[in-house]
Amino acid sequence: MTLRGVLFDLDGTLADTASAEQRAWPALAAVIRRHAPGVDEAELRTRYYRVFERHWTDFLEGRIDFGTYRRNRLGEALEPWREVDDQLFEAYRAEKRRGVERLLLFDDAVAAIHEVRGRGLKVGLLTNGPSGLQRHKLAVIGLEPELDAVAISGEIGAAKPEPEAFHIAARMIGCGAGEVAMVGDSPEYDIAGAIGAGLAAAVLVTRGLDVTAAGATVVETLAELPAALGFGPDRFGPDRG
Repeated sequence: MTLRGVLFDLDGTLADTASAEQRAWPALAAVIRRHAPGVDEAELRTRYYRVFERHWTDFLEGRIDFGTYRRNRLGEALEPWREVDDQLFEAYRAEKRRGVERLLLFDDAVAAIHEVRGRGLKVGLLTNGPSGLQRHKLAVIGLEPELDAVAISGEIGAAKPEPEAFHIAARMIGCGAGEVAMVGDSPEYDIAGAIGAGLAAAVLVTRGLDVTAAGATVVETLAELPAALGFGPDRFGPDRG
Protein backbone atom coordinates (compact mmCIF):
# COMPACT_ATOMS: atom_id res chain seq x y z
CA MET A 1 0.00 0.00 0.00
CA THR A 2 1.41 3.39 -1.04
CA LEU A 3 -0.05 6.28 0.87
CA ARG A 4 0.11 9.93 -0.07
CA GLY A 5 -2.18 11.27 2.63
CA VAL A 6 -4.02 10.62 5.88
CA LEU A 7 -7.41 11.96 6.94
CA PHE A 8 -8.11 12.28 10.66
CA ASP A 9 -11.47 12.52 12.37
CA LEU A 10 -11.70 15.26 15.01
CA ASP A 11 -14.06 14.39 17.87
CA GLY A 12 -12.93 11.33 19.80
CA THR A 13 -9.84 10.85 17.64
CA LEU A 14 -7.71 14.00 17.90
CA ALA A 15 -9.84 15.94 20.40
CA ASP A 16 -11.13 14.51 23.68
CA THR A 17 -14.71 15.63 23.18
CA ALA A 18 -16.19 13.11 25.61
CA SER A 19 -14.10 14.39 28.53
CA ALA A 20 -14.93 17.99 27.63
CA GLU A 21 -18.63 17.14 27.68
CA GLN A 22 -18.26 15.45 31.05
CA ARG A 23 -16.55 18.53 32.47
CA ALA A 24 -19.25 20.74 30.97
CA TRP A 25 -22.20 18.67 32.20
CA PRO A 26 -22.55 20.14 35.75
CA ALA A 27 -22.88 23.68 34.36
CA LEU A 28 -25.25 22.52 31.62
CA ALA A 29 -27.39 20.61 34.11
CA ALA A 30 -27.52 23.65 36.40
CA VAL A 31 -28.89 25.75 33.52
CA ILE A 32 -31.57 23.15 32.84
CA ARG A 33 -32.50 22.84 36.53
CA ARG A 34 -33.04 26.60 36.78
CA HIS A 35 -35.63 26.37 34.03
CA ALA A 36 -37.00 22.94 34.93
CA PRO A 37 -37.19 22.61 38.72
CA GLY A 38 -37.75 19.06 39.91
CA VAL A 39 -35.91 17.39 37.05
CA ASP A 40 -34.16 14.15 38.03
CA GLU A 41 -30.59 14.97 37.00
CA ALA A 42 -29.37 11.37 36.85
CA GLU A 43 -32.28 10.31 34.66
CA LEU A 44 -31.94 13.45 32.55
CA ARG A 45 -28.28 12.69 31.84
CA THR A 46 -29.09 9.10 30.86
CA ARG A 47 -31.85 10.25 28.53
CA TYR A 48 -29.74 13.09 27.08
CA TYR A 49 -27.00 10.74 25.91
CA ARG A 50 -29.35 7.91 24.92
CA VAL A 51 -31.31 10.05 22.44
CA PHE A 52 -28.24 11.64 20.82
CA GLU A 53 -27.66 9.26 17.91
CA ARG A 54 -31.17 9.44 16.42
CA HIS A 55 -31.28 13.24 16.32
CA TRP A 56 -27.65 13.56 15.18
CA THR A 57 -28.41 11.22 12.27
CA ASP A 58 -31.39 13.38 11.31
CA PHE A 59 -29.03 16.36 11.17
CA LEU A 60 -26.28 14.60 9.20
CA GLU A 61 -28.75 13.27 6.67
CA GLY A 62 -30.17 16.75 6.09
CA ARG A 63 -33.65 16.26 7.54
CA ILE A 64 -33.15 19.02 10.12
CA ASP A 65 -30.73 21.89 10.71
CA PHE A 66 -28.29 22.01 13.62
CA GLY A 67 -30.45 24.24 15.82
CA THR A 68 -33.39 21.89 15.38
CA TYR A 69 -31.13 18.92 16.22
CA ARG A 70 -30.19 20.55 19.52
CA ARG A 71 -33.74 21.51 20.36
CA ASN A 72 -35.14 18.09 19.48
CA ARG A 73 -32.46 16.31 21.53
CA LEU A 74 -33.06 18.49 24.58
CA GLY A 75 -36.81 18.22 24.13
CA GLU A 76 -36.81 14.44 24.12
CA ALA A 77 -34.44 14.28 27.09
CA LEU A 78 -36.72 16.62 29.08
CA GLU A 79 -39.98 15.04 27.95
CA PRO A 80 -40.94 13.53 31.36
CA TRP A 81 -40.71 16.92 33.08
CA ARG A 82 -41.51 19.81 30.74
CA GLU A 83 -41.44 21.20 27.22
CA VAL A 84 -38.55 23.28 25.94
CA ASP A 85 -39.45 26.94 25.53
CA ASP A 86 -37.36 29.63 23.86
CA GLN A 87 -35.92 30.95 27.13
CA LEU A 88 -34.66 27.54 28.22
CA PHE A 89 -33.32 26.73 24.77
CA GLU A 90 -31.34 29.97 24.46
CA ALA A 91 -29.81 29.46 27.93
CA TYR A 92 -28.94 25.88 26.95
CA ARG A 93 -27.35 26.99 23.66
CA ALA A 94 -25.25 29.63 25.43
CA GLU A 95 -23.94 27.08 27.91
CA LYS A 96 -23.15 24.63 25.10
CA ARG A 97 -21.05 27.32 23.43
CA ARG A 98 -19.17 27.92 26.68
CA GLY A 99 -18.63 24.17 27.00
CA VAL A 100 -16.53 24.09 23.84
CA GLU A 101 -13.89 26.10 25.68
CA ARG A 102 -13.18 22.98 27.80
CA LEU A 103 -12.06 20.97 24.75
CA LEU A 104 -8.49 19.60 24.76
CA LEU A 105 -6.44 17.61 22.29
CA PHE A 106 -5.42 14.09 23.21
CA ASP A 107 -1.77 14.01 24.26
CA ASP A 108 -0.80 11.94 21.22
CA ALA A 109 -2.67 13.99 18.61
CA VAL A 110 -0.03 16.49 17.48
CA ALA A 111 2.73 13.87 17.63
CA ALA A 112 0.67 11.64 15.35
CA ILE A 113 0.20 14.43 12.82
CA HIS A 114 3.91 15.30 12.93
CA GLU A 115 4.82 11.64 12.39
CA VAL A 116 2.61 11.44 9.32
CA ARG A 117 3.89 14.71 7.92
CA GLY A 118 7.47 13.61 8.66
CA ARG A 119 6.90 10.67 6.32
CA GLY A 120 6.10 13.11 3.52
CA LEU A 121 2.34 12.57 3.59
CA LYS A 122 -0.40 15.17 3.43
CA VAL A 123 -2.68 15.52 6.46
CA GLY A 124 -6.33 16.45 6.36
CA LEU A 125 -9.21 16.65 8.79
CA LEU A 126 -12.62 15.20 7.93
CA THR A 127 -15.27 15.97 10.53
CA ASN A 128 -19.06 15.97 10.68
CA GLY A 129 -20.84 19.00 12.06
CA PRO A 130 -21.84 22.59 11.34
CA SER A 131 -19.14 24.98 10.23
CA GLY A 132 -19.40 27.38 13.16
CA LEU A 133 -19.16 24.71 15.85
CA GLN A 134 -16.29 22.75 14.30
CA ARG A 135 -14.32 25.92 13.47
CA HIS A 136 -14.80 27.05 17.07
CA LYS A 137 -13.37 23.73 18.29
CA LEU A 138 -10.37 24.08 15.98
CA ALA A 139 -9.72 27.59 17.28
CA VAL A 140 -9.90 26.42 20.90
CA ILE A 141 -7.43 23.55 20.42
CA GLY A 142 -5.21 25.43 17.95
CA LEU A 143 -5.03 22.53 15.51
CA GLU A 144 -5.62 24.11 12.11
CA PRO A 145 -1.99 25.21 11.48
CA GLU A 146 -0.97 21.54 11.68
CA LEU A 147 -3.27 20.55 8.80
CA ASP A 148 -3.06 20.79 5.03
CA ALA A 149 -6.85 20.97 4.68
CA VAL A 150 -10.00 20.96 6.79
CA ALA A 151 -13.16 19.29 5.45
CA ILE A 152 -16.26 19.97 7.57
CA SER A 153 -19.54 18.38 6.50
CA GLY A 154 -21.40 21.65 6.97
CA GLU A 155 -19.02 23.32 4.51
CA ILE A 156 -18.45 20.64 1.89
CA GLY A 157 -22.08 19.53 1.56
CA ALA A 158 -21.49 15.87 2.39
CA ALA A 159 -21.13 14.00 5.67
CA LYS A 160 -19.44 10.76 6.72
CA PRO A 161 -20.22 7.96 5.97
CA GLU A 162 -21.20 9.24 2.49
CA PRO A 163 -18.44 8.37 -0.02
CA GLU A 164 -18.50 11.92 -1.39
CA ALA A 165 -17.32 13.32 1.95
CA PHE A 166 -14.16 11.19 1.79
CA HIS A 167 -13.60 11.93 -1.90
CA ILE A 168 -13.85 15.68 -1.34
CA ALA A 169 -11.50 15.55 1.65
CA ALA A 170 -8.97 13.49 -0.32
CA ARG A 171 -9.05 16.00 -3.17
CA MET A 172 -8.56 18.84 -0.70
CA ILE A 173 -5.16 17.37 0.24
CA GLY A 174 -4.30 16.67 -3.38
CA CYS A 175 -4.85 12.92 -3.31
CA GLY A 176 -7.11 10.31 -4.83
CA ALA A 177 -9.30 8.19 -2.58
CA GLY A 178 -7.11 5.12 -3.11
CA GLU A 179 -4.04 7.03 -1.89
CA VAL A 180 -5.48 8.03 1.49
CA ALA A 181 -6.02 6.39 4.88
CA MET A 182 -8.78 7.35 7.31
CA VAL A 183 -8.12 7.44 11.05
CA GLY A 184 -11.16 7.71 13.30
CA ASP A 185 -13.08 6.39 16.29
CA SER A 186 -16.47 5.57 14.72
CA PRO A 187 -16.95 2.11 13.17
CA GLU A 188 -19.90 3.44 11.16
CA TYR A 189 -18.98 6.97 10.16
CA ASP A 190 -15.19 6.69 9.84
CA ILE A 191 -14.42 3.04 9.08
CA ALA A 192 -17.39 1.73 7.10
CA GLY A 193 -17.57 5.07 5.34
CA ALA A 194 -13.89 5.00 4.39
CA ILE A 195 -14.07 1.42 3.12
CA GLY A 196 -17.20 2.18 1.14
CA ALA A 197 -15.47 5.19 -0.40
CA GLY A 198 -12.54 3.08 -1.59
CA LEU A 199 -9.86 4.55 0.66
CA ALA A 200 -6.54 2.73 0.90
CA ALA A 201 -6.83 1.95 4.60
CA ALA A 202 -8.95 2.57 7.67
CA VAL A 203 -7.63 2.73 11.23
CA LEU A 204 -10.04 2.53 14.17
CA VAL A 205 -8.84 4.27 17.35
CA THR A 206 -10.60 2.74 20.36
CA ARG A 207 -9.24 4.88 23.25
CA GLY A 208 -9.91 1.96 25.59
CA LEU A 209 -13.47 1.29 24.42
CA ASP A 210 -14.55 -2.22 23.41
CA VAL A 211 -15.25 -1.53 19.75
CA THR A 212 -14.15 -3.09 16.49
CA ALA A 213 -14.93 -2.76 12.80
CA ALA A 214 -14.66 -5.11 9.85
CA GLY A 215 -11.85 -4.17 7.49
CA ALA A 216 -10.11 -1.84 9.93
CA THR A 217 -6.76 -1.95 11.63
CA VAL A 218 -7.60 -1.45 15.30
CA VAL A 219 -5.35 0.55 17.64
CA GLU A 220 -5.96 1.81 21.15
CA THR A 221 -4.14 5.12 20.78
CA LEU A 222 -2.46 7.13 18.06
CA ALA A 223 0.89 5.98 19.44
CA GLU A 224 0.28 2.79 17.45
CA LEU A 225 -0.44 4.60 14.20
CA PRO A 226 3.00 4.20 12.49
CA ALA A 227 2.81 0.42 12.59
CA ALA A 228 -0.88 0.47 11.63
CA LEU A 229 -0.03 2.46 8.50
CA GLY A 230 2.98 0.27 7.68
CA PHE A 231 5.60 2.78 8.74
CA GLY A 232 7.53 0.22 10.79
CA PRO A 233 7.75 -0.86 14.44
CA ASP A 234 8.52 2.55 15.93
CA ARG A 235 6.05 4.12 18.36
CA PHE A 236 5.56 7.76 19.15
CA GLY A 237 3.67 9.94 21.54
CA PRO A 238 4.19 12.52 24.30
CA ASP A 239 6.90 10.41 25.99
CA ARG A 240 8.95 9.79 22.84
CA GLY A 241 12.67 10.59 23.10
